Amino acid sequence: MIKVVKLHANICKHQSCLNRAMYEFTDIKNMAPEGSLEASEYQKTITIGYSCEHHVEEVNKLLKEIYYGNEKSDNIQ
Repeated sequence: MIKVVKLHANICKHQSCLNRAMYEFTDIKNMAPEGSLEASEYQKTITIGYSCEHHVEEVNKLLKEIYYGNEKSDNIQ
């Protein structure tokens, strides 16, 4: 049997831009139980946002501010 799944287009996160996203922003989430010594075994890649080709830098800056706050976001790769 063939399964049909509806796809949801990813939309740019920059203000009111509704363009289809061409870029995906990801981060690493630590899923390790408390007290685990091998945290790297429990890391999971998560998607935190999307942007069109016109707003890559703006969305990158926005996501850094949201996820890293007062840290020097310019030094975060």
